[in-house]
Amino acid sequence: MNIQSIINQIALLFIIMAVGFAVGKTKMLTKEGNRVLSKFILFITLPCTILNSVFETEIKITAGDTMFFLLMALLAFAIAFMISLPVIRLLGADKATGGLLNFMTIFSNCGFMGYPVIIAIFGLSSAYYIALFNIPFNVLVFSVGIYMISEKKTKDPLDSPDDPYERKSPGRMILKQTLNPTLIVALAAIPIALTGLRFPVLINEAIGYISNITTPGAMIVLGASLAHVPFKSIFGDRRIAPVALLKLLVIPIVTWFILKQIITNELMLGVLVIISGMPTAAMSSMLAIEYGGNEKIASAGVFITTLLCGITVPLIVYLLLI
Repeated sequence: MNIQSIINQIALLFIIMAVGFAVGKTKMLTKEGNRVLSKFILFITLPCTILNSVFETEIKITAGDTMFFLLMALLAFAIAFMISLPVIRLLGADKATGGLLNFMTIFSNCGFMGYPVIIAIFGLSSAYYIALFNIPFNVLVFSVGIYMISEKKTKDPLDSPDDPYERKSPGRMILKQTLNPTLIVALAAIPIALTGLRFPVLINEAIGYISNITTPGAMIVLGASLAHVPFKSIFGDRRIAPVALLKLLVIPIVTWFILKQIITNELMLGVLVIISGMPTAAMSSMLAIEYGGNEKIASAGVFITTLLCGITVPLIVYLLLI
């Protein structure tokens, strides 16, 4: 891996994200329009990227390797949880806000940021591993993650008096949210990759064309989303800095140190380490809105970790993976 090439690729992604920020700020792309575009990327172009990664690359991975990677993904989540829990407790937030801060530290933006950044670093073949990672990610986010955000919601002393504190029961949404097209395609990609199944040529080509939309589209959506974050609240919470430090540096370094003792496949190890150092999951703010969490903290965490990852990701690659 050439570190300058990686920096250039990430810089290119940030330029595209800046375009999204501009169209969001000028309201050429409204919140509702961005929400529609987000669904299109998540549920149409992203599944095509997963399939295209299987069709266009020679993936030499067995069923045993696939199960091993999924186990290592679960281990990576466990590592993040074990690091996050005691540190977040020291920040002195109430239980509900502490749950949100743990969510922000544990769950990465492995979709919108993960796919374009990791593909830029490791190539298209890495998309299969990201697809696999998203299986436990989706299951955990829409079960344990929702519980963490909505658990025993009480008033946070740093919130303003007009913040809503009612929460919705997550039980009815878990199955519906987990069984989305991206997860279904990710599951289907496993037997497709293992059996070498291919679609007719024209369908394969159509999937390839659509998959090319994912990277620029995802960065535009992310940029437009950040355009709606209230800047006054971004730097006003003392808890965001330790969350960013844990998310972007401490967790990926510890993950690398532990997993390198177990994993010999450099691509597999690299994908897991970089995913663990991705910014806070963009959906944290959406889930906070849905289930009565602190939207301002979630939005600030997404903004700051996304901004800083342009420095931390190349640093992690240089220090740990080259």
